[in-house]
Amino acid sequence: MTTKLTNDTIDRTTDGGQTTTVETATPAVSRFASRTAAYGSSIWNDITNLLHHHEDPVYFGDGSPAKEAIPLATLQRSAQNVWESALGVLAYGDNQGVPELREIIAQRMRALTVDVDANDILVTAGSTQGIELICRVLLDPGDVVIVEKPTFLGALETFTTYQANLVGVPVDEHGMDVDALEEILANEPNAKIIYTIPTFHNPTGTTMPAERRARLVEIARRHNVIILEDDPYSSLRYNGDLVPPVRAFDDRVVYLGTFSKTIAPGLRTGWVVAPTDIAKMMLAAREIMDISNDRITQRIILQTAKTDLDNNTVRAQAIYRSRRDAMLEALDEYFPDGITWSHPEGGFFIWITLPESIDVTTFADKAATYGTVFFPGDWFFHDHAGTNTIRLSFSTVPEDRIREGIRRLAAAVIDELATE
Repeated sequence: MTTKLTNDTIDRTTDGGQTTTVETATPAVSRFASRTAAYGSSIWNDITNLLHHHEDPVYFGDGSPAKEAIPLATLQRSAQNVWESALGVLAYGDNQGVPELREIIAQRMRALTVDVDANDILVTAGSTQGIELICRVLLDPGDVVIVEKPTFLGALETFTTYQANLVGVPVDEHGMDVDALEEILANEPNAKIIYTIPTFHNPTGTTMPAERRARLVEIARRHNVIILEDDPYSSLRYNGDLVPPVRAFDDRVVYLGTFSKTIAPGLRTGWVVAPTDIAKMMLAAREIMDISNDRITQRIILQTAKTDLDNNTVRAQAIYRSRRDAMLEALDEYFPDGITWSHPEGGFFIWITLPESIDVTTFADKAATYGTVFFPGDWFFHDHAGTNTIRLSFSTVPEDRIREGIRRLAAAVIDELATE
């Protein structure tokens, strides 16, 4: 007799060829945790489909470093050196992070005017693990998290997984609208977290001025809400003056940093600075999650940071400045009147606001047939608003391809407006 399992039944076939069907226990899907309702289909499936619309697409979706900006030779030398003496670090240990690496991180944060030392640093598997950890230690189902409209897609997914109620605050050319935030908090007395990307915001590219950051801190203190500051891009400034992180205004802020944009995202190394009581709880949660962090990768990052990070960051800034300028110049040349876009001083992104008559949920397909692929703006809104907005990333696209991609995108926009 043979047995075949399906999702809901067991089919048994006897040697005589007769088949009987037996109902199984409750299907596995009914055993999933309720939080998995937040898991939708992967956006990468949608992007892959769009890329197949044209034989030579220009892809403006990557929020990653350019391959030319990754210090590959230094990483290779660092890895070889680490592995030659790795035997002593292949056991568990360094739960808070490699001490020397934490000291380098602290030095870099002090350069941003944030007063910390190595003991204040918790190394994580990228800053996204920091978001995961803060959710683990602070959020119960139904708790309120204040987010920018729009904001980082990955953060929205994590907050939703922890069954938070998301409340959006508008963003203008200077970042989060703190006047609107004050009104929202007056109606949300149980809000726990304000999540913000104040420097070279993802996806809009905007930067919050120092005066607004100070006001944000004052509002959060008055309403007893924790600020979660996500700061992946502050090292990638191309013009303008340093604006201190929000953490520099208040040591109650939870700060997230990462090497994903300045070295490489695949090495998954970031860090958290948090108030002592929160930091201890986050470390305890991290130890439950993975027992011990990646001691080899951290040492590769350490050696690379010691030998080449500053010089490599300067090289990367030159690459990205040129690509940003190429995109802004192409937008000025090709796009019709009535369309606006951000002018970032750093980071990777330019945010386009199209006429309200254009719906990017369908326009993305047309643009892809013209040979340009981007992230639709509604992906970055917790309530799927922003259907006339798009995010363009210039970091991984050479200048000539940027110009061609913007020419194609403008042609698609002009065609869409003409067919209304």
